[in-house]
Parts: sequence; structure tokens; C-alpha cells
Amino acid sequence: MNTARALARFAIKAQPTPDLAAIAAPAVADCFGCILAGAKSDVAQRAQTALARLGQGSAPLFGIPITLTAPHAALANAVAGHAWDLDDWEEPGNTHPTVVLLPALLAAAHLHSCTGRDLLAAYAVGCEIIMRLGEALTLGHYARGFHSTATLGAIGAAGACARLLGLDETATTHAISIATSQATGYTLQFGSNAKPLQAGFAARAGLEAALFAASGMTGQPNVIDHPKGFSGLMAPREQDRFRHMASRLGSPWALQEYGLVLKPWPSCGYTHRLMTAALTLRDTLQNRLDTVTAIHAKMPDFHHAILPFHTPTNRNEALFSAPACIAQALTTGNLTLDDSAAGFWQDPQVARLVACTTVCPEPARNLALNYDPNQPDTLTVTLASGEQLSASCAYPLGAPQNPMTTHHLAAKFQAVTGHTSATFTRLLDWQVASDIQDFFTEITL
Repeated sequence: MNTARALARFAIKAQPTPDLAAIAAPAVADCFGCILAGAKSDVAQRAQTALARLGQGSAPLFGIPITLTAPHAALANAVAGHAWDLDDWEEPGNTHPTVVLLPALLAAAHLHSCTGRDLLAAYAVGCEIIMRLGEALTLGHYARGFHSTATLGAIGAAGACARLLGLDETATTHAISIATSQATGYTLQFGSNAKPLQAGFAARAGLEAALFAASGMTGQPNVIDHPKGFSGLMAPREQDRFRHMASRLGSPWALQEYGLVLKPWPSCGYTHRLMTAALTLRDTLQNRLDTVTAIHAKMPDFHHAILPFHTPTNRNEALFSAPACIAQALTTGNLTLDDSAAGFWQDPQVARLVACTTVCPEPARNLALNYDPNQPDTLTVTLASGEQLSASCAYPLGAPQNPMTTHHLAAKFQAVTGHTSATFTRLLDWQVASDIQDFFTEITL
């Protein structure tokens, strides 16, 4: 079994089916809005300042008038897109795929002219590599503490950039191998600037690996599946899963099978089932929040492990605090970037509800599923009268099984970027653009 070669063969030959555009179009448009929204965040500005010292280059950063070298632009745009944890994610690999792929591909498009149709093919290839590798590695990779957006994302970005740059099978195999040597990141970094920076590292690594391979550099083609390679060291290694993965590439496409989760709120996706449950209780609790004496939440243990902050002390921690996000949803029915900037976790009502919240992990019943419909998150609110109100949620708002409407996505775009919803409608047509570089540059003018 040679996984890198199998992925490369697929990457250069695969032709996306027409229905993939319906999945990819809103995801890319939504992620571009996240990049614009995060371009002036503290973490993005710190990255921009550091990278500008290494040379300006000519590749654009979006949402801010700065240009950098193409790999550094990929890194900086990915940091911006992941700054508020508002970008999409997928289930089998447990990654935020678009925030790695789109910045890498837009930087590659700066070096190699391409159409929207070219971008669609490369993006679909990148998602397929990320999601099918995620299946093969299982969620055990993430459970070990690896930030899969950074690990799987780097490999997927290499395959995607290789496709966009027109590399052949041999060079694409080497690009995937080279990217694997840079494919790392840790969930322990969550709640710090390093989390979005790791997404940036993956975008940069994917593009650089494709460029290195295009220049003739080589890597060991068995680095993914060797006992001392990626799968052997970073996941429960099951060779049969990789053979099965190779036979399933594009049959069906993982985007068709799983879809993408588009996020309504700027917090960790693992808070969203409980927030969705909280919204179902909010109308009943209207004008009675002052009588809440206890909130009890239950969720799978591997979700709970990613949310270590019970009582957050800063904005980064608040994005990974289930109690704070539950309390905010019960109090206001929403969580916006303005709420985060205002320190929503310090609001007296939110802080009071956080103090009476208990979040209990329970063993995951099926580690093959990220969202197990047979193990929903549950939320129980106890009032001073002794009355208890309960709700459960298997699929949060924004999941393919509980999707946001185009109107909702356009409203999100307008709220986080300041651009009109009509701009979002224009963005949805990226896959038919004659020149991708011009298309995305003109959108921001």
C-alpha cells in the first residue's frame, strides 16, 4: 500500500461531479468572509507584523492592504480566517478544511492563473484527501492530541495546490510526502494564538510542498503508511483502513457523503450542540433566568476534552468554554463577534449562569462518529421552584442535517465583514469566474 501515490493519482485525474459546486460554493464564500472578518484581529495583525519583516512580496492579504510572498500570504490569510473560530469544519477528519485550503489555493492562484472551475476541482481534491485520510486515521488521531486541521490540512493542501499548479503524478506524490514532514499541530494549543497559527502553518506547508516538488525535490512515497511514518506514529495504525480509503476516493466524494458544518457562532464547534439545545429552551425561560439554580450539560468525553475552560478569563478561552457559550445562548439567543469583543463572559447574568453550570463528560459510544445521533448532547436547567427543563441536540445549527439557509449565511457574512449581503451573493459565483485572482481581489474593492 502506498497512500501518497494513491492520493496523488486521484488528485491529478479526479473530475468533480456537478453537485459538488452546491456544497463548495457557500463554504468558500463563507470562509472568505471569515478571512475578511479576522484580518484585523489581534492574532492576524501579530502574524502580519512578523511576516512583513521577512519581505513583502506581491501576493495579497484580503481585508487589509498588505502583500507578502505567496506562502506567507497563505499563512496570514489562514490565520485571519481561523482567528474567531467561525469557519467551517468536517466530521470524519475533525478539521476546519476550507480555512487551510482556500488561502493556500488563492496564494497558488497568484502564481498560476486559474479559473473558478480549476479552483473547484482543486478544492474538492483537497477536501477529499483531508476527509478520507481522517476516516483512515480515525478520531484516535485527534484524541491523541493532534490538531487535525494542521496535520491533515497540510497534506490536503499539498494535493490541492499540486492539482491547481498542474503537477504530474510523480511530483504530486512528492508534494504530499514533503507536506507530511510538516504536518503537525497540537490541541493543547487551543485557547491561544497558536491555534489559528497552526492552520496558517498548514496552508503554507501545503503550498510550499507543491512548489518544492515542482522544482524536483523528492520525499519518501511511503511516509504516510510506514510504521515509522505519519500513521504509525500519530494514530492507531490500521493498514486495512488505508487500502479501503484508496478504493473509496471520489466514490462517492466525501463532500457528498458528509457535507460540511458551517458555523453560526464564533466558538468551538463542540459548544454548538449545547448552544442549539439552549436555544430550544430559551423561549420557555424568558423572564425566568434569574430563577435558574443549576445547569447540567452532558457531552461525549472527547468533545469535552477540547473545552477545558469552565470560567474563561479572556476571549480565546471563552471560545472554548461550554458553560460560557451555554450561558450566552440562554441569555441573548446568540453569540456574535461584538459579544466576544465586549467580553460576554463577564456579563453579570452570563457569569452567574456559568457559576451554576456543570458539564459532565460521558464515554463516547461510537468513536467512528463525531456526531453520534444516538448520543446527543443534553442540557437540563433547574429552576428555584424545582421545575426542570431539558433539551437534547444531535446535530447543531449549521450541520448538513440542520443547515443554515442562504439568507442566514448572507446575514452572517454582512454581520462579520460589514459588506452587504449582495456581496455574499456575488461571492457564491466564484466557481464560474474566468480568473480567480481577479475575482476575489475585486470582491474586496
